[in-house]
Amino acid sequence: MLTKGQVDEIDPELVLVFDLAGTLEQFRNAIDRIEGFEFLTELLDEESEADEDFHMLDGQLNPADKPVMHSLYLVMTNAQAANQLVQLFDRWEADPGAPFDWGLAKFKAAFEQLRDLRKWDATDRIRDTGLLEQWTERLQVAGQSPSPVTVEIELWFRRTPEDRAAAHAHVKRLVDAAGGQVKDHSQISQIMYHGILVQLPVQQVESVLREGVESIELLAADDIMFVSPYTPMSVFTPSSEPVQTAGLPKSEHVETKPRIALLDGLPVVNHGALVGRLVVDDPDGLSDDYAVSSRRHGTSMASLIVHGDLSAPQPPLDRPLYIRPILQPHPWRPDHEQPVEGMLWIDLIHRAIRRIFDGDGEHDGVARSIRIINLSIGIESRALVRRISPLGKLLDWLSIEYNVLFVVSAGNHPNSQISIPAASAADIGTARIEAIKAARSNARSRRVLPPGDSLNALTVGALHADAAGDIADSDTVWDLVDPGMPALYGAVGPGLGRSVKPELHHVGGRALYVKPVLAKGDSFVELDLANTSTSGPGNRVAAPGRLSATNATTFTHGTSNATALVTREASRIFDILEAGADSPSDTSFPDPQFYPVLAKALLVHACEWGELRPKFEQMLGLDPSTVRRDLTALLGYGALSVDRLGLAAANRAVLIAGGLIERDQRHTHWVPLPSSLRAKAAWHRFTITLAYMAPTAGQLTRYRGAKVYFDRLDDRAAGASRGMEADYNSVRRGTCQHEVIENSRSLRFDDDGRLPIHVDCMDDAQKLAKGSRLRYGLVVSVETAIATSATIHQEIRTRLQAQARAAVRTRSR
Repeated sequence: MLTKGQVDEIDPELVLVFDLAGTLEQFRNAIDRIEGFEFLTELLDEESEADEDFHMLDGQLNPADKPVMHSLYLVMTNAQAANQLVQLFDRWEADPGAPFDWGLAKFKAAFEQLRDLRKWDATDRIRDTGLLEQWTERLQVAGQSPSPVTVEIELWFRRTPEDRAAAHAHVKRLVDAAGGQVKDHSQISQIMYHGILVQLPVQQVESVLREGVESIELLAADDIMFVSPYTPMSVFTPSSEPVQTAGLPKSEHVETKPRIALLDGLPVVNHGALVGRLVVDDPDGLSDDYAVSSRRHGTSMASLIVHGDLSAPQPPLDRPLYIRPILQPHPWRPDHEQPVEGMLWIDLIHRAIRRIFDGDGEHDGVARSIRIINLSIGIESRALVRRISPLGKLLDWLSIEYNVLFVVSAGNHPNSQISIPAASAADIGTARIEAIKAARSNARSRRVLPPGDSLNALTVGALHADAAGDIADSDTVWDLVDPGMPALYGAVGPGLGRSVKPELHHVGGRALYVKPVLAKGDSFVELDLANTSTSGPGNRVAAPGRLSATNATTFTHGTSNATALVTREASRIFDILEAGADSPSDTSFPDPQFYPVLAKALLVHACEWGELRPKFEQMLGLDPSTVRRDLTALLGYGALSVDRLGLAAANRAVLIAGGLIERDQRHTHWVPLPSSLRAKAAWHRFTITLAYMAPTAGQLTRYRGAKVYFDRLDDRAAGASRGMEADYNSVRRGTCQHEVIENSRSLRFDDDGRLPIHVDCMDDAQKLAKGSRLRYGLVVSVETAIATSATIHQEIRTRLQAQARAAVRTRSR
């Protein structure tokens, strides 16, 4: 943990590591008694306790018996004090009964809660990065292959350019001495990132696995904070013959400015469904070596954003789609595309987005009208464990810097093992239940992939749904998931610090599984995905065609698809916001600066668990005492209901607001209640969604710099108790708080019949500078059954118009 207040540089010599033996609560109780350590308890995360979500895994990705090592980091401000604390622990460890000097005995209770207290060392540099696991697998698969290995080295970020240059030079000398090579490097001061991409001889890998981390001098270097495996992420699209499709949406040349940026592979720009609708910006010249047959992922994402699912196409976007290629064809896997080889991906993304808004030094920003950025790609080798990824940090900063909404995929885990008992494979109904149970049991190996761990981005999971129609019975494939359930291939939460990730799920295409062939004596059978790209189901998308055909389509599935479709809906929300109020007498919509955060809030606002909760409860037999927390990790805020997106109804009123708030401020928003519900015991629902863009802090610290939240509603006024869906603790840990409150008790109106919603801002991991203001968007809906009242929307609208007129009269006086 960081000392209280903002630290802009960390000296690794002052970083102490507390390896806990007990629980966080026990450690908290012990250090509460130590003067000067009170601030540490303020920064501890109550819900980050090692538990069923954080187990060590064995080689088969099953929970291992060995205990979880849970560590806290404390950055000291005095080297002498750091050394004394370590020495004191060493003395106690050697003889717990030894007397301490006057005033130091209070540390004994804290030491009893520790396995170790030490300075940052080589083991911390690779902890939770997956380096040793990836290297072990590499040697098992590749054997004595002479090919070098590539790693991403993250350095401690030094305050001055001179110190950073010295650290870089030192690490480069160690890389050279080890027979390696520096391939790329990047410094991004705004997120305290200093990274180097390095190739090392395979002999160095063998040495580490044989003799330990400190067997090579590079991993012992004090300048290094973390070393992670660099596994070039790739996106896979089945290469089955695409289908030439008649009646595709007619494309037109669109002249307006783009609102959405797609950072992905290069699409087929002359495809019949896309021609005239794309603005391709390729400053790296990737198109020169991008065969048309390889342009799969970018084409499918562009198709979904522009038209939706081509099995049931929607009206196309009325703006062009900005395309920045950040992938290239895989050199030897024709079905895959990957980021530019030998380049730090964080640097590529950083340059791409800076070019959109600021230019590249030679030109001004090339697409400053962009308000939404789609990233439907995840880094497979860096699934979220405990620490946010550098790329997640980058998106968090850029979302505030440019006031833009990032819509990011949670990530796919198509190779994650799903094994069901062989006895259950004889019946499709039983097999479905066992498949859901198996997916739940291996959720730890299906974590959200970066940059989906970003706090400020809207992260999207996939539902087993599409518009491809009914599936014919087959002797070779199974449909193992009920329509509308979360897809088994998708990543699951929770996010950093048990925040809600992914926030929502949307249509991602149905995936079928190969029906297993049972052999005598089998106890379990593994389920493999079937290739349905030609026949469906799945989302139908534009695809590269043979012999220059421009009407080819294919069927795909994935969280990428869901993300593209959510991006499309986000653009529709911007259309609604830009259209403004229906009548001059209505309250005006918030200023355009709030549109990105309001789009995020409105998308989440249209989500609900609905029938997913009872289905999961029945299938999994969840513990009632933890069911909401368990389902929050699996469902986030639920499935997006497009028909509720930004729209009211006769029995539903939707109110929106935007604001700029400083620390220790409170904004109160007054929601007029419909008189038709006065003292009437009838079903009603309040849905409240608050989204904001949070500043972030530190390298090892609790990450969210400040928090904005709404306080609980008065139970009597709302006629209901606290939220019915997502876990209350989880909803306040990210940057989007969404609560559904419903009941059938009568409302208790005060004198003016308004419900107050208090929005507060306070420091979290750092002290927010005086005058710094955070943008937030608030969405509130009031709803009842149509049989109870069909006038709620008009009632609330009339009362808001009266409030607006009264405000005008007050200002006029």
